[in-house]
Amino acid sequence: MAKIKRGIEIHASPEVAFESLVNWSTLAEWSTVTHSHDGPDVCSGVGEEFDQQLRIAGLPLQTHWRVVEFDPPRSLAYEVTAMGGGRMTLRQEVTPSGDGSQVEFDIDYDLPGGFLGEALDRVYVERRNEREVEHSLQNLKDLLEGRKLP
Repeated sequence: MAKIKRGIEIHASPEVAFESLVNWSTLAEWSTVTHSHDGPDVCSGVGEEFDQQLRIAGLPLQTHWRVVEFDPPRSLAYEVTAMGGGRMTLRQEVTPSGDGSQVEFDIDYDLPGGFLGEALDRVYVERRNEREVEHSLQNLKDLLEGRKLP
């Protein structure tokens, strides 16, 4: 099992930051999501579900997401499953910090493919996933602070 924990300071209120996390219709603007479907545009509580295509090591992966924690404007957590047996838990936390917010992502995941997936993760995927999480957080910061995204 791999773990990734990253955070970023954003000059936006916790309410504004949290609203961006639960607005699923705009995930592709700041995250590594290639597209979402089969779910509401905005998350409103525990039990909601949607499907999403992610990029893992540059390859598309179909995933199913279920909200398991919803505490506006503080935290949101998902259980995620993927075809082939992959799974992930993602907890997003927003805390007040100075004149803005600290946004943190805490991720635990197992790639599909058993032993082969674990070996690939150790050699290549984990570092790439860490960079993608950092990139997503920076994109979220740029979006909320009014900077132009690349």
